[in-house]
Amino acid sequence: MELLVGLGAGASFFLLWAGLTGPRQVLRPQRMESSDQLRLRQLRGRRITLAAAVVEGLAAWFLGMGSDDDSWRGGINRRYLQLLNQADWFWGPGEPVPPTNKDTPFWNLETLWAAKLLRGCVFGASGLALALAAVRVLGAPVVVLLLGLLAAGAGFFDPDGELKTAAEKRRRQLILEMGYKVPELRVYVRSGATLPAALRHLTGRSGGPFVQELYRVLQVYDITADVTRGLGSAMGRNEHCEPLVNLCGDLMAVLAEGGELSPVLEAHADAAQHEQRRLLRQQGQDNTQQMGYVVAASTLVVIFLLIAGPALWTVMGSLGGI
Repeated sequence: MELLVGLGAGASFFLLWAGLTGPRQVLRPQRMESSDQLRLRQLRGRRITLAAAVVEGLAAWFLGMGSDDDSWRGGINRRYLQLLNQADWFWGPGEPVPPTNKDTPFWNLETLWAAKLLRGCVFGASGLALALAAVRVLGAPVVVLLLGLLAAGAGFFDPDGELKTAAEKRRRQLILEMGYKVPELRVYVRSGATLPAALRHLTGRSGGPFVQELYRVLQVYDITADVTRGLGSAMGRNEHCEPLVNLCGDLMAVLAEGGELSPVLEAHADAAQHEQRRLLRQQGQDNTQQMGYVVAASTLVVIFLLIAGPALWTVMGSLGGI
């Protein structure tokens, strides 16, 4: 059984290594073939062609390609890219400003897949080593070796949870800050300032993720002299933050039609404050629920130490005396 597991692990590592480091095929024009010759070539090289297609697809997946593809593989990479942007971890060509968090564990699709593979291998090897030790020393059944596969799966999906947590945390911070900054933006616009001037007033002071997004909008505006392009990039970076997407979309629509910005900002200021209050109430309920869990757990421990523990000790002592 150990030999089979070792052979399987070696074959998996070889396939991954070949897919990640193998040279790409260069497409060259070919002469026309007859239908019989094409059929014969397909029959002879069917297995090799299928294996090459699988390896090439894995390599493209692990290299972060295909995020614009309509297949399920492209959907997964596209979702990872959205989470990287929402967490403000993405850093690649075309980004005007680097991420504010310098200690990101991964910053694009390639490094994300590398972290998934590395943690999967490390967790899997550790789980397999512990399982083999349990089989050899404790005489556990050979089925325990499956724990190594479970550990590998846990390590492979561990970066997903880390990325989702960071993206959700930043989304909540954006919503909370919008409750303060959108009304301030409304005041600047109502006082007669243009939208870029109002954005410069807000970004002139330090702030959270919402101010950082506005600073990126101004960076794009300084390069292209088009504030709508900056707002569009902010929408693309924060697709999971609905209040920010709605605000940027409405501002782009009003700027395209040449309308007044004050009514739009008035409505979004009220909506941002309402969403802020809702999020704070939800956070308070979550904190109360977590505190209830802590109180219940500590109460059970105290009851066991003061009542159940001495009673159990007395019963065990009486049974030992008998």
